[in-house]
Amino acid sequence: MNKAINALLFLVILISTVRAQSVSVAPSRIYYKVNPGESKTQSLKITNNSSKKQAFQITFGDFAAPGSTGKSTLLKPGESPNSLAKNISANPSFFELEAGESKDVQVILELPNLPESNKVKWGTMLIKLAKERSEAANLGSNSVGMGIIETFQFVVHLFQTPPSVTLKQAEIVSFKQVDGVTPTERAVAIVTKNTGEAILDCASYVEYVNLKTGKKERLKPAGFTVLPGGSREMKFVLPTDMAQGKYTVTGVVDYGSKEDVQAAEMDLEIK
Repeated sequence: MNKAINALLFLVILISTVRAQSVSVAPSRIYYKVNPGESKTQSLKITNNSSKKQAFQITFGDFAAPGSTGKSTLLKPGESPNSLAKNISANPSFFELEAGESKDVQVILELPNLPESNKVKWGTMLIKLAKERSEAANLGSNSVGMGIIETFQFVVHLFQTPPSVTLKQAEIVSFKQVDGVTPTERAVAIVTKNTGEAILDCASYVEYVNLKTGKKERLKPAGFTVLPGGSREMKFVLPTDMAQGKYTVTGVVDYGSKEDVQAAEMDLEIK
């Protein structure tokens, strides 16, 4: 039974991967800085890399990012208190592309001149790869329109920050050693919380100093986004060839402030 389930999951992943490779969408994130009562249009390029004609339908929704793993939960339009779905539209919202053809879609944000437009908002743009129904049949729950059956979708994240929202603030709430992927792997994790009002695009890195030799090394930086009030954990794997001895390990988070970065330290001994 487990083998059958695993085979089915593998087939689903394989089909999704093939479909993802047959279509490209860029960018995967769109950022706006629009005042209440104003509008702004940005462009998204969709390319059909497959060998046959494809049909696309665009809709909008909301998302949440619970916990600190960075995974998004898709929500229905208007379900989030910071919903952007009702203020965003696409032109065109339904179209077909021949094999190898690309289209620039206009993604239009229109904010009403209301107090609620003075806070940050976020949402999702859902690009659904669809096929025409060849016969009159029950479309079921996957129906996205008369005669259209949804087969796959891409998610583009949308972020809106009013120019009046400028408070960028973050803090490292945890910096500790954690388990690696294998028993012999050493790793450390930084948990960053967004304590300000703006959406934060952060860059973090870890560096370590051998207290005996004074040699300093820095691990490859990692970027991430944190919504207001949210948290994000970033894990860094330490090299397996670190010499025995005592180290000072520093975790750093640059959250876009001109005046400040966050840093935390720990002691580590390699035996």
